Amino acid sequence: MLSRFLRRLRAQRGSAAGRGGAGRKPRGVAMLIVLTWLALMISVIGEFTYGTSVDAAQAANARDELRAHYLARSSVNLSRLLIKIQQQFVDPVMGQVQKMLGQAMSSGASGSGGTSGSSTASSGLGFSLRVTDYAGSLMGFFSGSKDEVAGLGSLIGIDTSGIKGLGLKSGSFDAQITAEDGKIDINCGSGVASDKTKQLIVYRLLMGLMFSPRFDRLFSEADTSGNFATRTDVARAIIDWADADEQMFSPEGSSNSEDYRYDAHADHYRAHDNSYDTVEEVKMVRGVSDSFMEAFQSYLTVYASDPTCKVNLGAISNKESGDCTPLVMGLIRAAATPDPAKPPTDPTVFDDNVLYPLASILCDRASTAGFDSLGTITSLLQNPQSAVLPDDPRYKIFQSMRPITVDAGSLGALAYVGSPRVYRVTATGQSGRVKKKITAIVDTGRVPENPQTLTPAAEKAAGVLQYWREE
Repeated sequence: MLSRFLRRLRAQRGSAAGRGGAGRKPRGVAMLIVLTWLALMISVIGEFTYGTSVDAAQAANARDELRAHYLARSSVNLSRLLIKIQQQFVDPVMGQVQKMLGQAMSSGASGSGGTSGSSTASSGLGFSLRVTDYAGSLMGFFSGSKDEVAGLGSLIGIDTSGIKGLGLKSGSFDAQITAEDGKIDINCGSGVASDKTKQLIVYRLLMGLMFSPRFDRLFSEADTSGNFATRTDVARAIIDWADADEQMFSPEGSSNSEDYRYDAHADHYRAHDNSYDTVEEVKMVRGVSDSFMEAFQSYLTVYASDPTCKVNLGAISNKESGDCTPLVMGLIRAAATPDPAKPPTDPTVFDDNVLYPLASILCDRASTAGFDSLGTITSLLQNPQSAVLPDDPRYKIFQSMRPITVDAGSLGALAYVGSPRVYRVTATGQSGRVKKKITAIVDTGRVPENPQTLTPAAEKAAGVLQYWREE
């Protein structure tokens, strides 16, 4: 009985299970398919959107890089045009004005007996206008917006609304133009056929530049190798790096062999033993640190044009390249020590309290009106009260200063006054977030050795490019 009951119960359960399974429908399958399809499409669309955004950004960057590059090149070309205008038109006119000014001042001084304090203070002044000093403002006519161009035009009384080709719809460019002639040429006397006489001039200029006590800290700290270098050591090393011989330079004439131990550094290298390629190469010279470069790099060059190592005082300025006072002080000190092994002709040149104020006045004059001759410097040093007008509050201070005697011939062996020939152009172009910088050295008096066009005369007229760097 019990077994029969269990069999019947199992049979009823089996028939109920069969009837339930046959009647169940496949619910939720469509929703699962839709969710799977949506997940797949979201992934595909997301990947497509990301790839498109990256491609668009790359295309925009490539467009901005190309545009910024050519904006910087445009800035270089406009800078070369300004340099040509300066030499072709402005310099001759300024020469005539300076001659007329000199005649008027000489006649005025003779009429008043030559005792006027104002005529004394203004004697020796040149009359100089350097359009290259205002390159940034002039570039605004071509690189600024419509409103900026109109604003610049209103400053000089020009209506720019009807002038085509001015301003940019997008992007901008700028330029800074400085003269290389007004610096110390550390390449002078270098190379395979080194010239000891020229090297001595460079040595004197370097020693004069570095002498000021405010630079003592640069020579009282050890370099990365733990070595100390004096001013004499650094000046010698700068000269020996660029000459081909193995003898250490010495102002006395006789010296030992070079032993700068460049191969003892962590990164082994050898001295160049030839002319410098760039000013930045000086950083590899023993004793030259980053602090040294920060203090003196703006006063050094490897592109100057004078074959006798002279510094062009007609090219110095404190408008773009920084304070030129240390360079003027160095020139005066070098002129006062024609023989570095002997004391200076006037020990007063070593007194910063006396020399610095006078050199600062000379630097300001060079930046504003320029010099008519080197006699301006020697006369001001011998007569300090002539630096300012009698009604100037500083007049009594300069009147109480001791005069400094510098031989005009000694100064003429180190410097001259003339129009710049070699220029450094630092041009920038910006489009969007991309900014390009081009540094070019333009020599307006050099003959092209390897003409890039079929018209070498036109290349020479525009100025020969000695250096070109894009970054």
